[in-house]
Amino acid sequence: MAKGAESNIYLSRLFDKKSISKIRIPKSYRQQILDAAIRKQRTINEARMISLAKDMGLRTPFIYLVDASRAEIIMEYINGMNAKDVLEEPICFKMGQCVSILHSNNIIHGDLTPSNFILGNELVIIDFGLSYHSNRIEDKAVDIRLLKEILNSMYPSDFYNFYESFLKGYSRTIQGQELKKILKTLEEIDFRRRYAEVS
Repeated sequence: MAKGAESNIYLSRLFDKKSISKIRIPKSYRQQILDAAIRKQRTINEARMISLAKDMGLRTPFIYLVDASRAEIIMEYINGMNAKDVLEEPICFKMGQCVSILHSNNIIHGDLTPSNFILGNELVIIDFGLSYHSNRIEDKAVDIRLLKEILNSMYPSDFYNFYESFLKGYSRTIQGQELKKILKTLEEIDFRRRYAEVS
């Protein structure tokens, strides 16, 4: 179904149930034993993060099987539309709510793009392959900064409304001084980026 930098995604069946198989592919530039250990660790970490997010009340795919030795996760097939193809302000608002719940629990998604949300009966957040634990304000701001860049590049005419809707959803859980610090850090990152481009 898809080929990424780290993984291949396959449509599969498990006990006659439609499912998704995500397999981390070997990297020839890494020593074989080290590569196997890295893929195993990242597979276990992703499955754990998906489960943690579900425990927080977020809608994530159900994990059916984790085969760490094969660096494979078999998970629920989500029937719906990719958010990037149907993006509107209410969806951006819900995305903000999802991310604020992750960040309030000190989980950084690591790859926040509309492509990693699926809209079915509810909004589902997927692909925790780059996620990690952190309570650093900078890490949370960088997480949001990636989404901001994607929204600006993919939806330039709707960028302002989409981004504002995301922030409104985000501020439902992240509030007060933490929200102010994250937004201030976002501004500092934007400034550093513009300064680097000018210089």
